[in-house]
Amino acid sequence: MKSLRGKLRFAVPLGLSALMLAASGALTPASAATHWSYASGHTSMCLSAMTNGDKVTTFDCNPRNNQQRWYWGSESNSWQGHTMKRLVNVATGACLTTDDKTELNAVWLAPCGNRSGQFWTADDKRLQNQNGNFLTNDSYYLHTVREYTDAPILRWIGYT
Repeated sequence: MKSLRGKLRFAVPLGLSALMLAASGALTPASAATHWSYASGHTSMCLSAMTNGDKVTTFDCNPRNNQQRWYWGSESNSWQGHTMKRLVNVATGACLTTDDKTELNAVWLAPCGNRSGQFWTADDKRLQNQNGNFLTNDSYYLHTVREYTDAPILRWIGYT
């Protein structure tokens, strides 16, 4: 018959190992990410990904709708004093993307990569990308513009 000390010598390390495995599984990047919704300061509608393509639009806010939930990717860089990260949609796993071709630039979803048009900040209640463009919602469609104003059309209120 084994002594209590002998049983504990076997059980305690085994139990601690199981606890550590369970804790590490609970802290995976997907579960540790904070999910955000962004409501337009102009229309009060939320930034929404379309799951049947690369379109991004706005709809009435629904905090349980994964198409309206976003998280900030782990990779970051610094641009003009801002920390820039990819803004990833929970439902699609794709990144909010834009380019810098005109004064009004299209906005779409694309696989996350190393494009400067995929790195954003939400500082000052504005969604601005690393090209220097601001996300705007003019009630008809989303696009980015280069010119900064304090108008509600450029404001995005983030909440968890």
